[in-house]
Amino acid sequence: MKVLAQNRTRPLIKRQLLSVAAVALLIAASKVSFAIGPVPLTMQTFAVAVVGAWLGTRQGVAAVVAYLALGFAGLPVFATPLCGPAALMGPTAGYLVSFPMAAAISGLLAERGWTGKRIFASFINQYASNIFIVFFGTIWLSATLGVEKAVMVGFVPFVIGALLKAILGTAVLYAKALSSRK
Repeated sequence: MKVLAQNRTRPLIKRQLLSVAAVALLIAASKVSFAIGPVPLTMQTFAVAVVGAWLGTRQGVAAVVAYLALGFAGLPVFATPLCGPAALMGPTAGYLVSFPMAAAISGLLAERGWTGKRIFASFINQYASNIFIVFFGTIWLSATLGVEKAVMVGFVPFVIGALLKAILGTAVLYAKALSSRK
């Protein structure tokens, strides 16, 4: 509940600046991209999970939706060249549209104490958010590639990445918890 309480007591300008910083993190994370098939390996899922835990459910989801709105409006903020309405039809659409729900999962768990110095709980939070995105994206991909191929190119290669991103997210949130308690 601490995250929720912090969000209500933060001055409006600080909340707005944090949201802008979160959108900037999401954009930067999309540019760390490695093509490994129809879906690139990026740091976006890491950023979505961290933003949700960092800002809480409402503000985290709002920041992720703002990021998606920029891309769906045509700005080149996604990892692939697809932007605008085309991004909703491409192979990464399922991953993208799952971002707000993944941020909500991370934010809800963080609001219940699954973050910060509680390392194992924070890891579960981060991993659940990352795997949700990979799972949902694979479901979308299966509509065009078939289930077996979608799992092989849209899920399996990303499981280890989700694990590593969850470890990194846990470390970032732990460092944040240490620095905010001084």
